[in-house]
Amino acid sequence: MFSFIDKDKRLIDEAMSTELVASCSNEDEIIKFMRYSALEGKRLRGILTLEFAKTFGCSYGEAMPYAIGVECIQAYSLIHDDLPCMDDDDMRRGKPSSHIAFGEANALLAGDALLTHAFSAISESPSAIEHPERAVKAIAILSKFAGYRGMVAGQVMDLEAAEKVVSAEKLSVIHSLKTTALIKAAVLLGCAAAGAEDELCALVENYADGFGRAFQMIDDLLDFNGDYESCELNSYVKVHGEEKTRADAQKAIADARFALSELDKRGYSTEVFYGLLDFLTARMEKKV
Repeated sequence: MFSFIDKDKRLIDEAMSTELVASCSNEDEIIKFMRYSALEGKRLRGILTLEFAKTFGCSYGEAMPYAIGVECIQAYSLIHDDLPCMDDDDMRRGKPSSHIAFGEANALLAGDALLTHAFSAISESPSAIEHPERAVKAIAILSKFAGYRGMVAGQVMDLEAAEKVVSAEKLSVIHSLKTTALIKAAVLLGCAAAGAEDELCALVENYADGFGRAFQMIDDLLDFNGDYESCELNSYVKVHGEEKTRADAQKAIADARFALSELDKRGYSTEVFYGLLDFLTARMEKKV
């Protein structure tokens, strides 16, 4: 049912592995640290980049540097999230977190290297040489949504809220910045790679907004073990309860579907994006 996800993930995994290779002995260690965290993951953000680029007329090959860029940002953010000074998690994807495997300093530097390489992957690509204006737009998008106006701001607010109950309004802002912002970056990178018009970008961003909100709610549902006392204070389930979280996730998915219907009216193929929403629903029902 979701074979396109496996196909795109494999393409991104292969491209990331090819991208992160040392070109001299001085790079051996840092590349090893980067590869440890960057060569795994769901790749949903990169998949969104590739598929929206393809929808608007860009080949996978031309769009891949943009997908690598957003996946490098995602990998760096998880390395830093796991650090003792942040969320202090010892495990990530079934193996020791970067700072457990290589030490705090090396983990911090690996995250820094992936963050900066995200922009190199785009700016040094053949796609950027052919369409420099698209690469500049993509770098601006990624800087905005990954930085202090997006994901980093959300992380700051999340840390501040870690030890106290937050309002529903503030939680919404935290999630929109910490999670949804990078998903918006992913879809807009696809638009930038293809040179899509502003009107289409706005519709795509609406899709990403619903997708991102649902993604966070469903993650919180999957982390919920039925015990509200042990639930994280800034979990959507803790603030709203399990039943409302499920209802709100379904509403967010419906909002994303509506955005796709507007693309349908314009004659674009959106089957893959409906499929990604079905994937979220299946995750919520613990079928994938």
